[in-house]
Amino acid sequence: MRIYRGRIEPTVKQIVQALIHENLIEVVEAQVPEVYKDLEAVLFEYIRVTREIEERSKEIMDRQGLDHGQRGRIRRRLAQDKRVGIDDEALDYVVGQMVETLDNSNNVDEVFGELHQLNRIIAPLIKEQMKDDDELDLEVRSKIRHLDNKEGSVTWDVEYQRIKQDLERLKKLE
Repeated sequence: MRIYRGRIEPTVKQIVQALIHENLIEVVEAQVPEVYKDLEAVLFEYIRVTREIEERSKEIMDRQGLDHGQRGRIRRRLAQDKRVGIDDEALDYVVGQMVETLDNSNNVDEVFGELHQLNRIIAPLIKEQMKDDDELDLEVRSKIRHLDNKEGSVTWDVEYQRIKQDLERLKKLE
């Protein structure tokens, strides 16, 4: 799951407003911006930790001379060590962190919703944000179809990242 910095603020605002509208949380109007900041912090921290995992996995692969096929296993092990959900576990992890933040925030007067109710509101809004990543991935892949190198090769990975960063910048996602 990829979370784009440029999508954090609008996504968090949608989440908080939906939770308030559904009477799942109670927040004094003056504290709403602080609740936004609380949940934004969860997403920014997730970005920081997952980037750290990515960088560390690359270092391990380079140091041990492993091929790119080992990357997923290394990433999962690093994420497990940090107790962070990635890949298929990412959505549940982020939603859980947001719910825990709401429960512990001094800016939220009361959390009325149960976990499954909060999840019902938060998860689809996070998934909608993730859709940008899926669409971007398809667009990048369509632009590098011409490469003779196979996916997972160093050349393919470098070109993929370069085009992805260009598109992210162009679409103001990052």
